Amino acid sequence: MPIHFGVKVLGGNRGLKLTRDKYAIVSKKSSLIKFSRDIYDDDEGKLYSDDWCSQHLKQCLENYDLNMEFFSSLSPESFNQEIDSFLSENTEFNEVDDLNRYDGKPGYYIMALDEYCQLYVGTTKDIKKRIRQHWSNSKPFDRLLFPQGNVEGSMLSIDSFRAMDTTRIFAYETEETYNEEDDYINQFSPEYVSNRLGGGKITGGAIQAISMIKNRNLK
Repeated sequence: MPIHFGVKVLGGNRGLKLTRDKYAIVSKKSSLIKFSRDIYDDDEGKLYSDDWCSQHLKQCLENYDLNMEFFSSLSPESFNQEIDSFLSENTEFNEVDDLNRYDGKPGYYIMALDEYCQLYVGTTKDIKKRIRQHWSNSKPFDRLLFPQGNVEGSMLSIDSFRAMDTTRIFAYETEETYNEEDDYINQFSPEYVSNRLGGGKITGGAIQAISMIKNRNLK
């Protein structure tokens, strides 16, 4: 069993690195509220139709390819410069080589995915646990596009990447979580940030969440 940043990691059915063939695993099960469109096999809106699944899979893979093209256009040198600049201005962040030191520790974290010139900024009450959740979780099939149908603007979720895609981690241990998340996100150029939402707690329900959505022009 591989050890990554001091902890054991499992590949599961999606492997330890993101691949196209394991990115969008079809599931008819709905994880969202029922839409008014006739896309279900049942009256309750719990199971999608085969036609919808087929079309959604096609859209997800098209979006995946667009994201990969976008990543390949980015400059690793500029990406590293942005991280170095951030760390020089935010000296409270330290590079992590062993996540066990952050077991049960609250604060902020940055996951860097150097192969894709992407990073993710998060905050949590347990840094080790949250990062391991990113590595082991997967977005439900019907949530791969954010929002649904957004083929040319949806960013890949951090939960779609796998454990070995994370090549560097930086963390800031503090009890004051959430307050600075959006500020940290905005210190990076948008093309390098894979956060699908702006930072901070969502207290205003769906309306607030919609206003926080970040899109990317993949065309």
